[in-house]
Amino acid sequence: MKSCPPEARPRVKRLIVNADDFGWSGAVTGGIIRAYREGLVTSTTLMANLEGAAEALARARQESPGLVIGLHLNLTEGRPLAPPGDVAPILDREGRLMPSLATLYRRLRLSGGARRAAARELETQVRWALDHGLRPSHLDSHKHVHQIPPLLPLVIDLARRHGIAAVRTTAELALPGVARFLPPGWSAAARVHQGALARIACRWGRRARRIVRGAGLATTDWFFGVRATGAISAELLEHLLRRAPEGTGELMVHPGETDPNPARPTRLAASRPRELAAVCDPRVRLAADAQGWTRATFKDL
Repeated sequence: MKSCPPEARPRVKRLIVNADDFGWSGAVTGGIIRAYREGLVTSTTLMANLEGAAEALARARQESPGLVIGLHLNLTEGRPLAPPGDVAPILDREGRLMPSLATLYRRLRLSGGARRAAARELETQVRWALDHGLRPSHLDSHKHVHQIPPLLPLVIDLARRHGIAAVRTTAELALPGVARFLPPGWSAAARVHQGALARIACRWGRRARRIVRGAGLATTDWFFGVRATGAISAELLEHLLRRAPEGTGELMVHPGETDPNPARPTRLAASRPRELAAVCDPRVRLAADAQGWTRATFKDL
C-alpha cells in the first residue's frame, strides 16, 4: 500500500489517542474512562444519538472531569435524534439509521433529499451535545462518514457555526511492517478488506485534510487506526511509536471492558478488552516517552 504522507509541518511530536464510541454501552464507556485514567488515551468522541450518551457524559464529569470529549457523528447506528419523518431518506424500514455504509453513500450521492436529511440529523446531534453542556473538542464520525464528499461541506459548516475548531481527517499512515502485528486469526480476506478500507481512508483523508485546513479548521498531520481496527496490541503500539513521523498524529482506538450481555452487536466486542489492555500497558507509555511523544488533544491544535 502506498504511503499517505503527512504535509510538511513544524518539527514536533504530538500524539492524540482518541477512543471512539463513547456512550456505545456501559462497558465501552467504562473502558474508555479507564483507558484515560490509566493508559495512553487522551480524548474520546461521544455518540450522541445512542441511549448511553447522557450516562457517558455524567460518568465522565464524575469520574474523569479532565477527559476531553468530541462528537462522534453517526448516520449508521441506532435511531435518529431528529424526528423520523424529517430524516426518512436515511433510515431503513425499521426507522433506524441506515446500517449499510454503501447504501448510505449511494443515497447521498444520488438524492438531495438524503443530503438534507443527513444535514438535519447531524445538526440535531450537535445541538443535543451543546444542550447537554458539552463543548466538543472536535468532530469525527462512526465509519468516517463525515468525509464522504457530499457530507464534508455540511460537517465543516456545522463546525464553523458552532465554534468547533477541529475535525478528524483519516490520512492513514502506511506503517511499514504492520502486517506482522495483525491477529493470526484474521483470514486473508479480512486482511485484504481492512487494507482496502485503509486505502480509501487515506484517499478521503488527504482530500479532507486539505479542505478542512482551507476552511480555517484544525486537523492532524497523520492518522492511524483503520488498518488495525480491532487489532490494536501493545506490540503494535510500540512499533507505531517508533516508526511514526514527526508532526501531530492521531491514533484511533476502540477500548472497552468485557460485556457478557452486549445489547448492541459489534464485531469489536472481543477486541475491545484487548485494546483496553494495550493502551494501559506500561510498556506503551514508556515507549511514548522514550520516543519523545507529547500527549495531546484536538484542543492543542
